[in-house]
Amino acid sequence: METDEEQVEKLKQWWNENGRAVIAGIVIGLSGLFGYRYWVDMHEAAAEAASVHFTKMVTALETSDSAIIDLQANILIAEYSDTEYAILARFALARNFVENGEYEKAGHELEQIIGSVGENPLGFLARNRLAIVQLQLARPEQALATLSVEIPPAFRAAVEELKGDIYASLSKNGEAARAYRKAQGEIPAPANAEFLQQKLDDLGTAG
Repeated sequence: METDEEQVEKLKQWWNENGRAVIAGIVIGLSGLFGYRYWVDMHEAAAEAASVHFTKMVTALETSDSAIIDLQANILIAEYSDTEYAILARFALARNFVENGEYEKAGHELEQIIGSVGENPLGFLARNRLAIVQLQLARPEQALATLSVEIPPAFRAAVEELKGDIYASLSKNGEAARAYRKAQGEIPAPANAEFLQQKLDDLGTAG
């Protein structure tokens, strides 16, 4: 039987090897941008001053105060570029730009995230949102190109459903149906299975 000290050492070793992946999973699993607050509060490496700016930014998001969102997000990006606060600030800017119909600017922020973090969970989240923005800009082929990377299981249902939406916008109903069915078969399952089935039914495509 292991001693308490041996168990603690094993736990430390496991955390050193898997801690970042666990944190990333928590971030992605949280619902929406405001869920990041809990994760960021627990991130010991972040500066206390950055936390103050982040809190002000989140408060501004809750009240749709675009001027304060822009101010606080750009402070985080300029002064805390080596922390996750800067990445979350770009997500906040992208969301704010989308809400104001400024899709080109939103796409720029999401591209910056992808360029900064690469193919990690936040990068895949940014890719998904960028493809949505590109679809909104009537650039379906560009959106498909954005999603044409190896997608980890946690994102596949959302990505396949989005691909279905893109194909449907191109009137490629067969490809859209195949993408929707792939989304239905993914684990974890799609967030809104009933709505996905409705989109599939609306295509009127059998087989």
